[in-house]
Amino acid sequence: MPRRKSGRFHRGHAQIGCLTLLPAIAIPTLIRLAAAMLGKDTLAKADAYWAGEMGLLADELFRESLHVRPHGERLADYNGIFALFRNGRTAISHPADRPDVLRACLPEVLFDPALFAAGFPGKMVIGPASIAYAEALEASSKAQPLTASHHLQAQALRDACTESEWVHGGCELGEVVASGVFADGRLVALASYEIWDGSIAHISIVSHPEHRGQGHGRTAVAHVAKRALEARLVPQYRTLIANAPSIRIAGSLGFIPYATSVAVRLGTPG
Repeated sequence: MPRRKSGRFHRGHAQIGCLTLLPAIAIPTLIRLAAAMLGKDTLAKADAYWAGEMGLLADELFRESLHVRPHGERLADYNGIFALFRNGRTAISHPADRPDVLRACLPEVLFDPALFAAGFPGKMVIGPASIAYAEALEASSKAQPLTASHHLQAQALRDACTESEWVHGGCELGEVVASGVFADGRLVALASYEIWDGSIAHISIVSHPEHRGQGHGRTAVAHVAKRALEARLVPQYRTLIANAPSIRIAGSLGFIPYATSVAVRLGTPG
């Protein structure tokens, strides 16, 4: 189903939970590798997309060590904070009428995603999450394209999952590009992507609870990511860094870390 732009930070992670914090260990190291490993074209597209989300020009996104600004047009209706971390630099966007929400965590923790996330107790926090992109990968023949004709199989998969799992990883067949893996006559893994701004293929994945840990999710992701590349899109895989199995899947498929994100949903001022 279509997603509101402001909902992109709280939906579409690879089988994430809600508030998850990670000690400040490997995050800076992971992201420092990105600039050296991602191709210039991929990096340019990623910068352009995320800069646009934050109301910046692409060359402004990580120009300074710290860039704090009110939400741009795309996030104008998002009552929350969004922060991106890469190579020791931080870009933060906040509601125009809520600059006070950042005071509690300035300036010590702005360059550490985990500590930044911990600076908002009682709020709904998604992150730290890894945003990664793939430029080349191999797809398995065990997966296949899914269409609206597979609706009943997809509904059975949805019924087997929790509502949260489906919200984060499921999709409506026929509305997005989707690939799936079948086992014992059942759809056991469904991966799909949405096209963001004509260049980014944002991937979601959900798998059957009784068939997890068997590589089906990885196979489905590889297949749909390959289709995105064939469509001249940049496959994007986003997952909580604390979700070690999901991080391993991304790495094994060739997804390269780009940045770390933290999103904080705020309550009503009072």
